[in-house]
Amino acid sequence: MNYLKIITQAFLFVLFSQTAIAGDDTRNFQVEDGNVDPETFIGYTTYHSVCVSCHGVGAVGTEVAPDLTTEMMDSLTLEQFRLKVMHRTIVKFTTDDWLNMEESMFNEIAKQESRDKGTLETMPRWQHNPLVMKNIDNIYRYLRARAANAIGPDKPGILK
Repeated sequence: MNYLKIITQAFLFVLFSQTAIAGDDTRNFQVEDGNVDPETFIGYTTYHSVCVSCHGVGAVGTEVAPDLTTEMMDSLTLEQFRLKVMHRTIVKFTTDDWLNMEESMFNEIAKQESRDKGTLETMPRWQHNPLVMKNIDNIYRYLRARAANAIGPDKPGILK
């Protein structure tokens, strides 16, 4: 597999799809008295159908996958989350970090090669799973709510 091509495509996707996150309602979950908006609830149910076996109940992590309730999730943009879930690849950098971009890209390539050799745990690519692709933004909302401690690990109710 041509990892440089994947990383280059990921870079171009992130570079040219910078959206105004503040206006993106996928980050703006609603929580009242343990109840969440319908989209965040769908994110909860999708997460617990697909992601729970590796990342654990409530997204707190396991021996094989990281905790998704940390500040890392709080700083992850929707575009970066989509890339990670769809392609298991993410290179985090900002536009003023051009000096470190090449190093970040090659580090990610090395990680992917280690995963392919079986020497590093790997996250599945979910780009061909219709349930995940339909609800990827909702999963993001749910994980953002968990990272912000707006909801606990238990099943939330739905706001009316």
